[in-house]
Amino acid sequence: MPHVSIQHFSRTFSETEKAELVEALTETVTRVFGTGPEAVSIAVEPVDPSRWTELVWQPQIEARPHLLWKQPGYTPNATTEGTQ
Repeated sequence: MPHVSIQHFSRTFSETEKAELVEALTETVTRVFGTGPEAVSIAVEPVDPSRWTELVWQPQIEARPHLLWKQPGYTPNATTEGTQ
């Protein structure tokens, strides 16, 4: 039962963007985990850039690096740049 959780800077997604993201993630997760699409759940949570370090960087990236399969290419001080 794979569950994908994405946290991102707040922004509005179109219905097309939502559908494209769900389709691409579901296809990849079902292929890699060898499961059907009914087993996959996806959560998308907006996080205000001013709270990114507190809510995401420190508890999930800095405190749990052993769980990261891809390291971010930014530092927490740069998280308010390039918002979209």
